[in-house]
Formats: sequence, structure tokens, C-alpha cells
Amino acid sequence: MPTTTLSPIRRSKQPGFAERIWCVLKAWVRNPTEVATVCPSSPFLTKHLAERDCVRKASRIVELGPGAGGTTQALLASMRTDARLLAIEKTDAFAESLGAITDPRLTLEFADACDLIDLVTKHDFGKVDVAISGIPFSHLPSMSAKRIIQSVHEVLRPGGVFIAYQLTSDVKDYARPLFGPPKTEIIPMNLPPLQSFDWTKVEAGCDPASDCS
Repeated sequence: MPTTTLSPIRRSKQPGFAERIWCVLKAWVRNPTEVATVCPSSPFLTKHLAERDCVRKASRIVELGPGAGGTTQALLASMRTDARLLAIEKTDAFAESLGAITDPRLTLEFADACDLIDLVTKHDFGKVDVAISGIPFSHLPSMSAKRIIQSVHEVLRPGGVFIAYQLTSDVKDYARPLFGPPKTEIIPMNLPPLQSFDWTKVEAGCDPASDCS
């Protein structure tokens, strides 16, 4: 699938939560198989994802499936001033909302997350410290889901963190062979309530299901 790199549109006002609700609803009507919900991520969820030490300390972050950009904005608010964020979105219905985020640390790609390795190489990202995914793995063909997980594992540095926020637990089965069991939390203050799954990439040669500390 061809990719398009967009430079942020310079606007004085970034989209708020009400505007993102309208954006997500329109995107869902146009692409119901690609958009997992009719509601954007709640402020409680975006805070849960972004306000953590691994994000604050990261130099390179990848976001898969940013949607209307609520989590993207929260990540940028928590990131270092010299950090970079690569956001990869497949659904072009989110182009206007994402393009309105004016931050030079952000690189937007409207592309398939299956091409993650090529996109990281394209933008000279090096190894990634944190990868965050809102892609609904329960909606993906098995081969695509496995390829995305394998790509995330390849681009992460040892000790890097992979976070997936999901309605279902399908992602656990795809990630377990490479990442081992996740740390799981329920996020009740979101519509619908979601789960977050966190993994840390272990050093090469260590069984991900074991304690390598």
C-alpha cells in the first residue's frame, strides 16, 4: 500500500474532545471495518497511556492507529522536547484531525502498520523506545496481526515498551510468543471500557515468559 507523509497543518487551535467525537463518528460511518469505536479515547485513557515514565524518558515513540489524535496530543504533552513521535494511521478519514496537530516532533504517515519496519527506516528513527497501539487486533486478519506484532518487536530496543489498548484480549495471543505475558489493566472510564496490555522487550536470548531481571 503506498504511503503518504503529511506535514502538520499550521493552525492556532488543535481539535478538542468534542471535535474528535464528530471526527471519529464520521470516520466510522465511512470505514466501519477499520474504525473500532464511534467514540474517541477519553481524557482518562489518554492520560493513562501518556503519563508514564517510559514516555517521559523516551527519545523515539511510535503510535499505531492514532485515530483522531487524542492519544497523540497526550503523548506530545508528556514527551521530551527533543523526542520524536511517528504516528501511523491507515484510515485517511482522520487526516484533517491529525493534520491539525502542530508539533514539529510529530511525523504523520497515512499507511498500513504492516509496513512499520519500512516506515521507521524511511524516517531514520533508529530503535524505538515505546510503541503504543490502538489498532483493534480482533478486527485484523491473523497474518496481518502477526506481522504487526513481529514488526513492533523488531523495531523496539531491548528494554523498550509495547503498550496496546484494546476492547478484547486477542492481542495477548499474538504477542505472547515474542513478548511473553503482559501486565494488564482495566480502563473503566472510557466508552467502551478498554484494557491496556503492557510488555517490555527482553534482552536477546532471554525467554520472554521467564524472569530475566
